Amino acid sequence: MSAEPGTSSREDARAAKAHVARMLAGDARVNGLGITRWQSSYAVKVNVVDADDTPDLPDTVDGVPVRIDVIGRITARAS
Repeated sequence: MSAEPGTSSREDARAAKAHVARMLAGDARVNGLGITRWQSSYAVKVNVVDADDTPDLPDTVDGVPVRIDVIGRITARAS
């Protein structure tokens, strides 16, 4: 399964997300992984803690774009 650039389906993105999850297993710099709409397609979204310390990832996995988003450390908020 290899999507053409700009044409990855939700199913392509789900499969690529599983691949990326295996690549990043146990990486403390990553605090979330998901699927997002990007341009006219779907992409894997990797949420990281610090812009200066991101995992080395390819631009695409199985033809699906990989987007890195710096969101900082996730902490519980008092209610």
